[in-house]
Amino acid sequence: MKLSVKEWVFFISAACLGALLWLQFGYGQFRFIDLSVDKRQALQKAESYLKAQGVDQAKYLKTVVFSSDDWSDRYLQKTLGSRASEAFIARHNFELFSWKVRFFKELEKEEYKVGVSPRTGEVLSFEHAIEDTAYRQPIEKELARQEAERFLRQTYGLNMQEYDFHEEAARRFDKRVDYAFSWEKKGVYVPWKQGEGGAKLLIGVTLSGNTVGGFYKYKLNIPDQFKRYIQNQLVFGEYLSSFSFLLFVMLLIWAIMILIRGRHNVVARVCKKWYIALFFFFLIINFADSLNELQAVVARYPTSTGLFSYLGIYFIRVVINLLLISVSFVLPGIAGESLRSESFPAKPYSSFLHFIRSSFYTRGMAQAILMGYLLFVVFLGLQATLFYFGQEYLGVWKEWIKLTQLSSSYLPFLGAFILGASASLNEEVVFRLFGISFLKKYLKSTAAAVVLMSVIWGLGHSAYAVFPVWFRSIEVSIMGVVYGVVFVRYGLIPLLVAHYLFDVFWGVSAYVLGHSSVSLRLSSYVILILPFLFGVVSYFLNKRDVEREMVLELDRVQRYNLDILKTFVRAKKSEGASSSGVKAELIRHNWDPVLIDLAIEEAF
Repeated sequence: MKLSVKEWVFFISAACLGALLWLQFGYGQFRFIDLSVDKRQALQKAESYLKAQGVDQAKYLKTVVFSSDDWSDRYLQKTLGSRASEAFIARHNFELFSWKVRFFKELEKEEYKVGVSPRTGEVLSFEHAIEDTAYRQPIEKELARQEAERFLRQTYGLNMQEYDFHEEAARRFDKRVDYAFSWEKKGVYVPWKQGEGGAKLLIGVTLSGNTVGGFYKYKLNIPDQFKRYIQNQLVFGEYLSSFSFLLFVMLLIWAIMILIRGRHNVVARVCKKWYIALFFFFLIINFADSLNELQAVVARYPTSTGLFSYLGIYFIRVVINLLLISVSFVLPGIAGESLRSESFPAKPYSSFLHFIRSSFYTRGMAQAILMGYLLFVVFLGLQATLFYFGQEYLGVWKEWIKLTQLSSSYLPFLGAFILGASASLNEEVVFRLFGISFLKKYLKSTAAAVVLMSVIWGLGHSAYAVFPVWFRSIEVSIMGVVYGVVFVRYGLIPLLVAHYLFDVFWGVSAYVLGHSSVSLRLSSYVILILPFLFGVVSYFLNKRDVEREMVLELDRVQRYNLDILKTFVRAKKSEGASSSGVKAELIRHNWDPVLIDLAIEEAF
């Protein structure tokens, strides 16, 4: 792929504009993210706290996962807006994120959970779960409340005169009574809607008998009407996403039918080994990701069952899901290669076939990768602009789901790499290579194919953590149209690179742009420059960007069929038939388009 000087000037200018738009509308959201305390340090803080309580930690298994207060995040962004919610968090020293450290034993209910601030290392919450039959020395309710207030003053240095009593609850067991007390901070009230309540900033303590069994510092009690509103949004998002999935299944069925009809086609046979290799690559990296996320899985382990059984069920489900996902990627991929040669015969860079028949290590590849980096910046600016418009005029907000997912991994950078590689390969092959080529063949319109496939792709993102859920569909559909135009004009590789960088960036952006450890920041940079390194290698190897003759790719049966076609085409030519007429007739009879082109090329 070679771009003209005008095209390079256009994409560089577009990338500069995208960077400016992102700096204006997107960069500010990382101001309040502070991950100065990493996972190891959070564990040390939790261990120190339990040690001070006299807990023998050697008897317990441990997990450390990153968590965000999603309900508070949703509520503050919806009611106050993005910037005002950041001001609220800073003014009240509210922690939106925390490390959750769990100490537990297999098949035993007793366990400890400690919440640690990733910003300061302060212990934010504590929970000691015990058996219902466990004994604790009894205490009167008023004395329990006084003990809870004393605990908050000593632990956090709070002036209880700044708080109003909020709620009390008692739960009576056979051998103890548990008391739960909470207080609301004076002057802090974030209303939802007129007559539908609002959120108050709470602190609370739980006592099991005369012993502190749990506490938390600052939690928003979210109005029930808001929760119902969000649940309705989530259901609507699932509905849209399920509709997209149904359309995807229909596309998958079509891909299978195309492969069955053309199982002996030249393109399918040439690409088969490449896609089988991608199948195993897909399996390996995603299974590695399931191991990388194992700590988050164990953190959800219910101690009522054996840990081995719990993990066994988890890995069985992982393997089944990965097999299904990998197959649903490979089949449309091979079918898409064949369809591309029919729908876009003059666009060889729009599939992997060109590189399979020539080389991946060419200067054309290096240019495509560089273009991918420019497109990545363009897409950042486009998304930031769309979100800014949505936040200002449509009440849009989003959550930090990728930050919480990756931070809980053993190796966050590996999780980000796998996320980017899997999503880019899967979605670009299925929705661009196969989807647009498929629709172009049957709709006879490139524009219609691009727009319709973009809408299907956009609907598939409706269950993501963006509210209102319909906005995510519109945002992704708009970006999908741009993706589709680039695919048709410049091929698949720039999109793969841009999509990879886009997903990786949003996975590691908090580490790069917020406050985090040096190791997190450096590892994030490494996975962001991986495509660039491949481009550098391709540039200096500079292998010939020339496809091998297609006739050399034919097997014995295909050569025999080609000879038959040559005889038929010559006969048709002698009867005065045109090459286009002959080609249309042979395609109607399901002959291989590659063999048809070879026969016509020789005869005409």
